[in-house]
Order: sequence, then structure tokens, then C-alpha cells
Amino acid sequence: MLTERGSLGLLKMRQNWDDSMFVDCHIHVSLDGKDSKKWRRLILEKNYEPIKDILNLYKKKNILILRDGGDNLGISRVARDIATSLGIIYKSPGWAIYKKGKYGTFLGKPVSGIDDFKNVFAEILKVRADHLKVILTGLVDFDCYGKVGEIAFSKQELTYIVQSAKEKGLPVMIHANSALGVRMAVEAGADTIEHGYFVTEEELHLMAERDVIWVPTLAPLGNILENDRFRRLYSKQIKVIQRIFDEHLKAVKRALSLGVKVAVGSDSGSSGVHHVQGFFDEVRHLKKCGIYEKEIYKMAFENGLKALGIDDKSQFF
Repeated sequence: MLTERGSLGLLKMRQNWDDSMFVDCHIHVSLDGKDSKKWRRLILEKNYEPIKDILNLYKKKNILILRDGGDNLGISRVARDIATSLGIIYKSPGWAIYKKGKYGTFLGKPVSGIDDFKNVFAEILKVRADHLKVILTGLVDFDCYGKVGEIAFSKQELTYIVQSAKEKGLPVMIHANSALGVRMAVEAGADTIEHGYFVTEEELHLMAERDVIWVPTLAPLGNILENDRFRRLYSKQIKVIQRIFDEHLKAVKRALSLGVKVAVGSDSGSSGVHHVQGFFDEVRHLKKCGIYEKEIYKMAFENGLKALGIDDKSQFF
């Protein structure tokens, strides 16, 4: 298998981050943003050509470093192997960890408690996971502003899970929404917060103090609001979605002013967020926070590398 240094050597990178490569640190290759049930059926039949096609498109657009959020079918591990052959750095958690009976079925494997986690974590280590993905909360509720799926793990469980990963040198990305969910994740030692809807100033200060990276994933909601078909589909909820999105933009803007490191993660593969284009959608939505495009690309690269646990930037130039 190629090393990161070796794979990038194949790409003949240019001298500056802004004209050479991009980092998308939250994608789901097990989904396609259009018809994910059909997409997953193809993969289950071991038809990996669609994955190769997607990765070639990422390469064509110079999105050369990717971090996957995991899946329950092992698709991200297949993608990692294909990506390596194409000279793309691809980070996979193998699969995400979620609490049995709670949100996360298609993303990973369930655990009922700490003892169960120990067994699943041993399996994760065997598949050479690049990071640990933990699903702490459910999804944002489009019917009621401020409501999200419940917190799944106790503070004790989450702390044990995170520290177990740290002991093995694995960065930890945590899917967390709500102020309480984000605070729990940060206090447990998360390296990155994924989504983070309804975060408050208190959590932003804590994230800045502890150098936690935020991946706000604006594209899933932003794309709904810009798409006529989705606006019709969510016609009864569109006002709530707009409010959630607007408040999220304000939170990102405030985070940047407080010194929180923000990374670009598109959540590509989720409904309405297509692979490759999703990265540029995320950049476009971030511009609504008053950030210059060039600064977003720089932020995407520098904070993206940090999110992926790649500390030595000199290897890219």
C-alpha cells in the first residue's frame, strides 16, 4: 500500500494549496445523494465501478484528501483501497459507533454499553481504522425548531469510548447536535464536532479553548433551500429549515470570530448533496458567513489536514 507521501508524489502537486488540492473532511461514499438505496445495492453486488468513477471525479477536481463518516457495509474501506491506487488520501473509520436502538443503523455498528464497545472496537482496530466515528445524537427535527434526536451515550460511556481511541492514536469525530450534545463531545475529548446544530456561545468558547475543530456541514440544509424540488417536498417545514440554517450560519460566523477552527466537510452522499459538487456547495454556503473564498480554501486545507490527523504539511510541497 502506498504511503501518504508516496501517493501524493504520484500527483505531482503544485506549490500552493489554493491551486493544487482540497480537503473534504466529511463524506459518505456509501450514499450518492440521489438514490442511495440503488447505490448501496450496486455495491452489495460488488460492483465497485461507481465508487471508482466518483473517486476519479474527486481527483479531477483536485479534491485529493477525503475523510469518510463510515457505513455498515464496509464500503468506505473498499473506497480507501481504490483511492490509494488513484493517489488519493482517503481516511475511513471502518464503520461508525452508535448506541443500540438509536440513530445510526446505516452508518455503522451498534453498541449497548462499554463492554459491547470493547468487542466492536477490537474489530475496528483489525480493519485499520484511520479514526473513530461516534454518533452521539440523532438528527435535526425539521418540524420543530431546536429539537434534535436524543443523546445516546452517557457521559461515562462517551468518555471511555473517546479515551480508548486516543490510547490507540485514533482521532475522534463525533456527530453531535444541540448545545448539550456538543458540550458532552468536547468535554469527552472529541477532535472534531460534526454538524453541531444549535450550538451556543458557551460551547464555541469551549471548542476554541480546547482546540476542537468544527465541521458544520452547511450543504445538506443549504441545498434544500436552493432546490425547488426539495422546497416542494419540505413545503410544510421550509420555514423551520430556513431558520435553522440562518442560525447555523450565524454560529459559524461567531465561531470564527472566537478562534474556533472550522473545517470544510460537505456531508456528500446525504440527500441533495452530490459527491464532488458537495465540496463546492459547502464553500459557497460558507461564503454566506462573510468569508472570502480564498480564505475558505485555505481554511479547508489547513484545518482539514488537522482534522484528519495529518500534522506535517511540508510533505505536500
